[in-house]
Amino acid sequence: MVLYTPPVNFLTGNQNPPAAKGQEILRNSIVELCESKIATHAIKAGLRAPDFTLFDMEGSEVNSLDLTRKGPVVIVFLRGLWCWYSYTTLIALETIHTALSDRGVSVIAISPQLHFSQVDVDRKQAFNFPLLCDSRSRIAQEFQVAWRLSVSLKKTYLQLGADLDKLNGADCELLPMTSFYIIDRQGTIVYSDVNPNYVQLMSMNEILLVLDNMPQPRKSRAIE
Repeated sequence: MVLYTPPVNFLTGNQNPPAAKGQEILRNSIVELCESKIATHAIKAGLRAPDFTLFDMEGSEVNSLDLTRKGPVVIVFLRGLWCWYSYTTLIALETIHTALSDRGVSVIAISPQLHFSQVDVDRKQAFNFPLLCDSRSRIAQEFQVAWRLSVSLKKTYLQLGADLDKLNGADCELLPMTSFYIIDRQGTIVYSDVNPNYVQLMSMNEILLVLDNMPQPRKSRAIE
């Protein structure tokens, strides 16, 4: 059984659920996505992570190889700043950002959102790691965490105030499942958590636990 929480307003976070028909469509979309087992096809721990280069909201280039050369990387795929659930996930991740930085870990968030409102820009100020723009969910597809929206679901999002054609581009019908990955310095995935139920919030302590149990790189010593 899939637990379902009536949705908050995607734009404001207020408890203002859509009409009964809209709620049914949202509920069914989560249930169907969970029951489809699509999350089982996502790439998993032990495999090499796809390399990528994306741009953040400010237009700065971010390369995954550059990050892994510095240390482990935490990657989170999510729907976008327009989605209150994605925003709360980012806020939760921000609560451990200092702890991650102290461990030498980089953090990046990836979403298909390309265009941002002032509300989105204001939300971005609440966290101190980049949000990368994944046009057409290209990188999400490489990680195999993307799924295709139905026409009725996309229409319901529009009624809630999320015009995905404007936010993500009219040629993008894909959204990522909320997904956490931890990549080591060699580019290998050491942890993955892919959840098709976007209303559930992952425990951030689990990320710290995984990182604290990762093998530490050996230090080389010069022989005189």
